[in-house]
Amino acid sequence: MQRLLYATADGQLRAHGSLRAVARSGWEIGPPDRLIPLPDGATLVHLPGRSPLARTARGETVPMEEDGAVAVAAVMPPGYLRTLLPAYVDGADAAVLPLYGYAAVADVDGAPHVAGLGTDRWSAWDPQAEDRQRIGPAIRAAGRALPDNRLVQHLATCATDYRCLTAQNLFLRRGEGAIPVSPACNAACLGCISEQWGDVPSPQTRMGFAPTAPEIAELAGWHLSADEASFISYGQGCEGEPLTRGAALVEATRRIRAAAPAATIHINTNASRPDVLRRLVDAGLNSIRISIFSLDDARFRAYYRPVGYGLDQVAECAEVVAGSGGQVTINLLTFPGISDARPEIEALVAFIERHGVHQVQLRSLNVDPHWLLARIPVQTRGIGMRAFVKELAARCPHLQLGNFTRPWRVIERSPAWASSK
Repeated sequence: MQRLLYATADGQLRAHGSLRAVARSGWEIGPPDRLIPLPDGATLVHLPGRSPLARTARGETVPMEEDGAVAVAAVMPPGYLRTLLPAYVDGADAAVLPLYGYAAVADVDGAPHVAGLGTDRWSAWDPQAEDRQRIGPAIRAAGRALPDNRLVQHLATCATDYRCLTAQNLFLRRGEGAIPVSPACNAACLGCISEQWGDVPSPQTRMGFAPTAPEIAELAGWHLSADEASFISYGQGCEGEPLTRGAALVEATRRIRAAAPAATIHINTNASRPDVLRRLVDAGLNSIRISIFSLDDARFRAYYRPVGYGLDQVAECAEVVAGSGGQVTINLLTFPGISDARPEIEALVAFIERHGVHQVQLRSLNVDPHWLLARIPVQTRGIGMRAFVKELAARCPHLQLGNFTRPWRVIERSPAWASSK
């Protein structure tokens, strides 16, 4: 029996004696299925101003009437995908929730279980890895090696205050290292974690300067010179859109590639400027991850609120990198009830096949569920996130499904930087 989990007015976690759990998928509410034990690194959170919804023994969905009862949810660590949203009723004083990936929870046999699915495992992204305890000395070492590089101090805040794993990897000099490059953006995404516009506080501060090409290349070179590092990426959560820094980024990429011929030079992007991306590929970039919430134009524009670009530019960017022999990945910002809707699945499969996508990263969109749903122009109905993942794997057998970008091989052909060596 999946019993309702809730919090009391004083913050104590409780399992209800008779009420059963329910969960949300988009605009629909029903009993949760296929819950898993709460993974290591997951966090149970209460949802202030929200009363839990529950199911009676007769199958009726009702709000819980206990005074002070508060809905709860789980936030899962990297490598897990949320399959259902928490079900609750907003109170009159319910402020917009902070930007986390809220997942439905229930009590099963006396232990918290969550609506989730394991999607990937990689030690370089383990938040509990032993070497993450050495982040302080690693930051100080970077400061001594690069005393005048402004990115070092900026990323030190990301690695400690925000616990950004990519920033920590940069200082630990292994795996994918973060190189933020742009304070500006050409979109106003509803779930942006570095800048918001009045509805919800940002969980972190966007970088306040535009690093120079020498600063970018210097930090990247320091990271890549370590034996365990083969990978740097532009486009972090603490910045805007890296393709808005065309000239500086092209020059930095050219310098990095000259110093590290075998490295993966990657960009996380909204894929808004194919002309800039083409120059970056010619300079040495060989991997891209494109942020996608929806491939339906109305839902795409409702979420990204783009300025000066649309889905045509997104598709062209995928073609630019695929045509050069580079790695094309999608950062799929999933939301149960939307991402698993039949029209979205068909559009995603078509995009994957048409543009040579190598990997889809299944990420839970960090956003207040009710706040987002109120801003989506047309309601959709999902087939279930587990069914969606299973169908995607079956229809795209050569596609990698996961959560983390992997290094990409260097191909000695096509790009100008490779053929001119």
